[in-house]
Amino acid sequence: MKRLGLILLLLLSCNASLWASREGEDDVTETMYGKALNSYLLARCGDAEAQYQLASCYHSGYGVEENDSLAFVWAKKSAEQDYPAGLYFLAYCYETGKGCSANMGNANFLYKKAYEKAMSLANGGDPSAQFVVGKIFDYGNGGVEQNQEVAVRWYRRAAEQGYPGAQFNMGNCCQLGEGVAMNKEEAVYWYRQASLQGDADSQYMLGLCYASGEGVTKNARKAIEWFKESSRQGHRLAQDILVRIGETW
Repeated sequence: MKRLGLILLLLLSCNASLWASREGEDDVTETMYGKALNSYLLARCGDAEAQYQLASCYHSGYGVEENDSLAFVWAKKSAEQDYPAGLYFLAYCYETGKGCSANMGNANFLYKKAYEKAMSLANGGDPSAQFVVGKIFDYGNGGVEQNQEVAVRWYRRAAEQGYPGAQFNMGNCCQLGEGVAMNKEEAVYWYRQASLQGDADSQYMLGLCYASGEGVTKNARKAIEWFKESSRQGHRLAQDILVRIGETW
């Protein structure tokens, strides 16, 4: 509810030209849908979280055509506001050369900055920051020693507050037994929590769980339903499955 209120407030405060084409741009809102469109509208108003989310959409191709260059642009805008997830994403871009020239010096600098900013907020209970701290320990970024058990503790704290990315990662950790005892039922629980919030990756994974019967009673109908939910957001693997079995979304 708080997020909805912020969306309405920011949209009302933005200049009406938000909806119009800008110099050197097409009206990209016509080619966006779902989370990507909502994130774009807020991102243009300067919302750092939305800028990070939009970067993620461009990176994954969810709700918008995949574009690493634009993912980098929006991650940079988020990072410039010291938003931890934006800093982390920009560091990832520099590490992998996604949308920019690879530069490990820049990547490590940004990973360290992301860790510092995130840790101060995470200890205060901020779920998005807890998620970033979890990822840094999960992958050992920026000189932080990799520790998946510590990562899971941070993921869990964020997941219990309803943060979808952390819920998805908790599902992965429980499913694979990374940093926590393998528990397929708990994996399904976390995938479901994130799926109900519209997380496309979790919807895809939940579909796989229902299709295989891992952690839940096998149910082809429910598997297809979740694959369709994921596909509607542009998840290509879910779309491929539906095409192979002759289903549409």
